[in-house]
Amino acid sequence: MSEPVFPLQITQLVKDFTTKRALDDFNLTLAQGEIAALLGPNGAGKTTLIGCLLGFLSTDEGSIRLFGEDVNKLTPHTRNRIGFVPQTMTGFTWFRVGELLSYLAEYRPANAPQDNRWLDWAGLDPRARIKSLSGGERQRLAIVLALRFRPDLIVLDEPVASLDPQARRDFMRLLPDYAHHHGATVLISSHIISDLENICDRFVIMRRGQVVLDVTKLVLQGQVRHLSAPPPESWGVQTLAPAEDGGVWVSGWLPELDNAACQSSLSVQMPDVENLFLDLSR
Repeated sequence: MSEPVFPLQITQLVKDFTTKRALDDFNLTLAQGEIAALLGPNGAGKTTLIGCLLGFLSTDEGSIRLFGEDVNKLTPHTRNRIGFVPQTMTGFTWFRVGELLSYLAEYRPANAPQDNRWLDWAGLDPRARIKSLSGGERQRLAIVLALRFRPDLIVLDEPVASLDPQARRDFMRLLPDYAHHHGATVLISSHIISDLENICDRFVIMRRGQVVLDVTKLVLQGQVRHLSAPPPESWGVQTLAPAEDGGVWVSGWLPELDNAACQSSLSVQMPDVENLFLDLSR
């Protein structure tokens, strides 16, 4: 029986720079249709990871496979299945918007399916020179270029940081709708955690080049709790991190422990992704 082919499979990845190990035995596998948040403080290795999985940076150890292919040996067909939105779009400043869209479309098969909702959302003047666009307009263009041809794997690095509130809200509504409709896999890095909490079904938290928590939204809501004090070992829960308020984050929580916590005068709270992230990142 053949092994499943995942859109993204990273195994024991190591990336060293001169004075720092940016990625240290990093592992991550995403299945078709997953929308995963990549979280971490500045310097955690998120941008390095994205650079490696897109082939922009070489790796020192480990492997990256996209749709079953080595990232350094991707076929043109597989490359066309990947969309990337950088934090800031640079280059192509001499083009007009419409010219760039037409120019890059020439690299796609003539019958390649398109999703023109992104063009409608961006609302860009096709006659405008890219050098005249604002930062937010360039970012909307970057999103159109990445998603217009219906990629199956979407990698986004701080995609909404320069968007105005309305454009950001509309994008965060369109992205999960697109992913669910097309069965696309999404890996999104952003510091706007409230956005990710609304659309992601999985949360991957990094610190110092390693994964410190990889959990689905269902497990997060069902088994992760904030306690006002450490619980007895006999409860069988795992301590994730101390909380800034003196409490503790735990995983493996069971409903029957609610009564035990009440009898022990322990306060139990549902998880808040932002506070959990901040405590795990300290």
